[in-house]
Amino acid sequence: MLPSFPSWISDVQWLDLVLLDQLAGAAGDTIKDGPPLPDAPYQTAADAINNLAADLDEPPATVQDSVYLKAVPAWEVDALWQVLLVLREAQADTPGTTGLRELLEEIGTYSSPTRSPKEAIASLERVLAVLLLDIPAVRTLATALILKTPWNSAAAAAAAQIHRAWSSAGIHPGPAAGT
Repeated sequence: MLPSFPSWISDVQWLDLVLLDQLAGAAGDTIKDGPPLPDAPYQTAADAINNLAADLDEPPATVQDSVYLKAVPAWEVDALWQVLLVLREAQADTPGTTGLRELLEEIGTYSSPTRSPKEAIASLERVLAVLLLDIPAVRTLATALILKTPWNSAAAAAAAQIHRAWSSAGIHPGPAAGT
């Protein structure tokens, strides 16, 4: 279950067009201290975000469709998680991550809108918070959407629970970053 919130979609798009694409490209290059992950997780994470971004191009048609239903393979979520962990290590200045931290700072400085390493990591955290949300309401709403069940009180209650969970993770229906 993915939100159609402009702020969350902006996170996905920035991760797709800027951060993960750049990290995947640099993973094979030699940077100071070298990236602490092999090439595969960066590229898999970049591909996963690219797939999400492509599916978010068309906005939902109705209020009931204010969420996207998408199955994301576990290995893609795992790759995103691995990249998040190593970016956190770089931000914390863990030995051996100097080059990655400097690259993260450089990517954020030259992107539009600019993002600090902390903001870049927060974007990835928000995306993962959505992908990892596993509460009964997600299954209830997903089932209703798959079966094309008419919108009813159970679907509305499930949607409200999902929105509350997203809100508690800092995912709000506000405008996109930089707008």
